[in-house]
Amino acid sequence: MEITSGIYRVDNVRGANSYLAIINDNVLVIDTGMPGNANKIINCLTKVGKKPDDVRYIILTHADIDHSGSVADLKEITGAKVAIHTKDAPAVSGKRVLKEVKGILSPIFAIMPKIIKFRTIEPDILLNDGDEIGGFRVIYTPGHTIGHISLLYQPRNLLFAGDALRSDLNGNILPMSRSMTLDMDEAWRSVKKIAKLDFDILLPGHGAPVVGNASEKVKSLLKK
Repeated sequence: MEITSGIYRVDNVRGANSYLAIINDNVLVIDTGMPGNANKIINCLTKVGKKPDDVRYIILTHADIDHSGSVADLKEITGAKVAIHTKDAPAVSGKRVLKEVKGILSPIFAIMPKIIKFRTIEPDILLNDGDEIGGFRVIYTPGHTIGHISLLYQPRNLLFAGDALRSDLNGNILPMSRSMTLDMDEAWRSVKKIAKLDFDILLPGHGAPVVGNASEKVKSLLKK
């Protein structure tokens, strides 16, 4: 599904949304969904006229398995460099658990590594706030995880929000649920940080793309 020129959402990905971005000579994948999605991402590449070895970067907004689950397989196929924030890198390399969540969902997260096969990987690039990668500016937006990032591409006026924000099927912007968020106070501070940016399109990790006046809609969310 093409969202705007050169920006695609991969169809039928299990888990979180996975996106392709074709920026000048760079082809980037943003998030990979759960394990088992690599071939769907490759099929999307083929449909838009690109080859696996055209992919330069695989950027993870954070380390949760529904976003990073296919990263090892995809790197193996494409040879692309994997980038993630410094603070979430240990989770994808297997040096710490993917996520520690308190509350009613904590038992599910505790057993997830035992029932879902996750291939760990050593990231090639460690990102920090304000870094530039493939034409995108890294915006550090912790709260959902300690190393969560969003990605701003100013020439096309869009923001990949990961799980800093979500949307419903009608494109209404929503905050992440408390049960899925590591630090809700930090998450709201990140939403306020996002609201200070200027973008027309918001691409969330979960939900439909928000096309048109997206940054104003984030500001409206803060007023509720």
